Amino acid sequence: MRACLHLLLILPLLATAGEPTTKLEPIRVFDVTTLSRLGRELQQHDQLAWKATDVVMAQIGMQRLQKDGARGWIVDTSDAQAPLVRFIRAGAHGLECLCDVTFSSAGTNPELTVPPDRTLTPAQLGRANALETAKARFVQGDLAWCGGNPNTVVLDDPDGSGYLVYFLRAKPAVDEVPVGGHYRFTVSADGNRVEQVDRLFTSCLTMKKTPSGGATPVALVMSHVISPTPIEIHVFLSLQEGLPFMVSTTDGILWGIENGEITKLGPLEEILQKQPAERTTSKTQRAKP
Repeated sequence: MRACLHLLLILPLLATAGEPTTKLEPIRVFDVTTLSRLGRELQQHDQLAWKATDVVMAQIGMQRLQKDGARGWIVDTSDAQAPLVRFIRAGAHGLECLCDVTFSSAGTNPELTVPPDRTLTPAQLGRANALETAKARFVQGDLAWCGGNPNTVVLDDPDGSGYLVYFLRAKPAVDEVPVGGHYRFTVSADGNRVEQVDRLFTSCLTMKKTPSGGATPVALVMSHVISPTPIEIHVFLSLQEGLPFMVSTTDGILWGIENGEITKLGPLEEILQKQPAERTTSKTQRAKP
């Protein structure tokens, strides 16, 4: 269902998106504690948005969303007991709520409502503006894209004011993991200015979750060259796939990612020397993005 909604909200933006290139620009660097938290938040927001769009598509439908001018969604987790996905439209006085999907910590089915007051809170409006601003920058045509319909997530910038807007490459297939193809946009506190665009990949690396031969994978193994440590995307994907990740960086360090945490394991060569001689990669996959 969410893929259909993305066709409405995102796919028109991709007509001008570029093909992947090898050009690398420096990205913003955060400590591993912050990156781990961002990865967990990405997974939480993405899961809520996925479930909410299924509810909206089932109860409202594509035709009505188009008629009502749906422009996307934001996730509000300020109330941990009742996280909220607000679908946005342009009203007479700016961006406003089209409808809400509210979740309950009790595990009951999410509830779709149309609020009598469609006004966004200041925090919600900031996120909605940030999403609109990032989308406008995304379609300018100079950014490589790996194909498919991106999922969007808006998080608070961990450095204080402002926002991080993510364009996440969706899974091409159930058994495939899109390691490459994700973007992080830094947007100003008023939501009206893109301050930095971070391309979080060097290639459109896609890994098979199940190795050939039918072996059961215990981890996915890859290298990472665009920053000194693994990034939030690795945490997000590890949680999404329910698999640990092993990530080697250009300084020869091996990192483990499991249960939403990045852990420094040590120098790769030393770790390899400690392994049994019969060590095999039949249960893992190795790839370089």
